[in-house]
Amino acid sequence: MVDKDDSKPEKPEPVWESEDVEVTSELAKEPDVLSKPDVTGGSKAKPAKKGFSTLSVAFLLICIAFISAFIGAAISTTFVTFTLGVDLSSILKGEGLKATPIERVIYRGKARSGSISTDPITSVAKEVQPSVVNIRTENAVSNYFHEDVTVSGQGSGVIFRKDGYIITNNHVVQNAKEIWVTIGTDKDVSGTVVGTDSETDLAVVKVDRKNLKVADLGSVKDLQVGELAIAMGSPFGFERTVTAGIISALNRTVTFSSGADTGIKTYTNLIQTDAAINPGNSGGALCDADGRVIGINTLIYSQTGSYEGIGFAIPIDTARNVVNQLIEKGAASHPYIGILGTTVDKDYAKLHKIELDYGAIIAEVVKSGPADKAGMKKEDIIIEFDNEEIKDMESLIVAIRNKSVGDKVKVVFVRNEKEKTVNLTLAEKPKMP
Repeated sequence: MVDKDDSKPEKPEPVWESEDVEVTSELAKEPDVLSKPDVTGGSKAKPAKKGFSTLSVAFLLICIAFISAFIGAAISTTFVTFTLGVDLSSILKGEGLKATPIERVIYRGKARSGSISTDPITSVAKEVQPSVVNIRTENAVSNYFHEDVTVSGQGSGVIFRKDGYIITNNHVVQNAKEIWVTIGTDKDVSGTVVGTDSETDLAVVKVDRKNLKVADLGSVKDLQVGELAIAMGSPFGFERTVTAGIISALNRTVTFSSGADTGIKTYTNLIQTDAAINPGNSGGALCDADGRVIGINTLIYSQTGSYEGIGFAIPIDTARNVVNQLIEKGAASHPYIGILGTTVDKDYAKLHKIELDYGAIIAEVVKSGPADKAGMKKEDIIIEFDNEEIKDMESLIVAIRNKSVGDKVKVVFVRNEKEKTVNLTLAEKPKMP
């Protein structure tokens, strides 16, 4: 502050508010903006240094605001460009908005040159669809009034050989009087049944066509749970339908009632998938990410009759073996050892007071069957089959089905808490009536 003059009042200098003084002082780096008054003598205090003018401060604030806005705009532009996939260079060149291509990697598979793109579902669909056919059947049945009524059926198939052999399910063509096959967009052609196998629910249909596109058949040996699974077929008659999911489980065993004529059916070693499978998909293809057929769709688990997320397919390894037999001799043979059994687990062991808590226990021995001839008895617990550990009844069934009729195998079992070993020869399983 400055002293007053007695002769003439002077117009006081403007004083900045404390916040502004601090800001000005901080920027200018000038300490002691105002001088202290001399309190010991009567002399005048040193005049205060003038701060920045209002115009200067306003200009400074405008510069700060402009720089902040520029930085904010740059950050926002970069963020939007990254999140929305917009190509900023196309805007600067006056070419308008262009999306930046984003590569999708959604599967674990071995891509084959020239056939699999970054989206395997699209590529697999283009590759496999020409090898998947639609099958319609007609059958005459008697109704309640003993009148013949024509009943139509629907299913799918997979081209196995270029000379017209097609894989499908047994239940698709069972008892069919007429069979019509749709290949691609061509007209329907008549088909005939070459052979069926109720044990695996497989069948072969033949059409009079040449140079058909054969499906690439893979294998389930290296298949893992969680891999991509793509189903193709004609659900509800909608031809060339493609759905996708994953491999949910392997080596599933499914037991169900198949009607009064055949009673209880058990299918083993099935592939479980959550790819949508509905009525009409039966006989169609289940593919991996590389476009190889790994299974033949066969059934679903449902309380409504439609897709509920649990579908099953026959492993293509099993299908290939059975189909070759059907083509060669019109029927397929399956090995068996001649027992009925169940799984031994911790609950079973506790209930029956036995120490062993794994394996397959024999409930009944078929008279004159391989097991009977080898001296095996009821309540023997099989723990090893041809050097393969048996943990349950399902693993025993799979091990047997992987063999052929006439194979000689070693079986290790436990009787009265003692291990025994026998050698037996697999026989052909009798046909079901």
